[in-house]
Amino acid sequence: MRQSPQDLQTLLDRLGVTGPAAQWLLARRQALAPTTATPAASSPAVGAAMRPRPVRAWLLWLFSAPLILAALSALVAGRLDGFISDASAWGLVALAAVLTRRASLLPAAQPEQRRFSQPGRRWQFPLPNLAAVSLAAGTCVAAVYGVGHLLGVGLGFAAVAVLAYHLLYGLEPLRVGTPLTAQDKESRAVIEALAEAEDRLITIERAADAIGNRELSQRLARIAELGRGILAQIAERPSDLRRARRFLTVFLEGAEQVSDGYARTHRHADSAELEQSFRTVLITIEEQFQRQRERLREADVLDLDVQIEVLKKQLDQEGIR
Repeated sequence: MRQSPQDLQTLLDRLGVTGPAAQWLLARRQALAPTTATPAASSPAVGAAMRPRPVRAWLLWLFSAPLILAALSALVAGRLDGFISDASAWGLVALAAVLTRRASLLPAAQPEQRRFSQPGRRWQFPLPNLAAVSLAAGTCVAAVYGVGHLLGVGLGFAAVAVLAYHLLYGLEPLRVGTPLTAQDKESRAVIEALAEAEDRLITIERAADAIGNRELSQRLARIAELGRGILAQIAERPSDLRRARRFLTVFLEGAEQVSDGYARTHRHADSAELEQSFRTVLITIEEQFQRQRERLREADVLDLDVQIEVLKKQLDQEGIR
């Protein structure tokens, strides 16, 4: 009897395997599965059953078990240095297992919409990557100080451990953001201004996710959406940056500071007066954002009218009309 994809997913979840290796196995199982699938396979109940469980990192705990035995053996034999090295190696591997488990319990982060980020503008070091570093350090310590291998051999074992961790659990990118290139100084200035404004909008979006009040969260989301629309207009017509400079330096910065401050303090100073004050500020900010976007649109229409008038004069001069 063949194992269904759901059974394979359940087995991988129990083992804590979630990385590229799990994706490859599931893809191969799906390719080999019969083409006549039952309707129940796409039902909501089955979809809920196929959601990955929190990673338990059994393989990491299993990998660390020999280090416990080695540490106890060294302690019984009276080898203090061996006990310290083996115990340290076990602690690092155990830390990797704990970090892997904790990373799986974090809510899935929504990908940030970044159009104007500069290369290397934002770096991150997620928990799975920290776990991989801890695992590599523990493997190297066990190989060099526990077994007695040379440092180069220990580093080789550490590299293999990181590769195995990536295949089993997966690593996350260290740098995020899509780089944009500019040829001249003016274009670079526009891109830098848009990138800075985009960072402020992302802060507002994070505040919207952190606030428990649905109404206030939706207002912040609308403000961020209007702001992104303004940035898109400026990107299409960089000359609009001069018209929107005051908006970017005053209103957008103020919206970022107010929303971030409320998101950080509303749990500690939760009051109806503070909430109403924040609501009033958001209404004013949203109105200003809408006005700024309308101004940019009116400027586009004005420029188009000017171009039409110029074209009419050229046609009259040429006697075409």
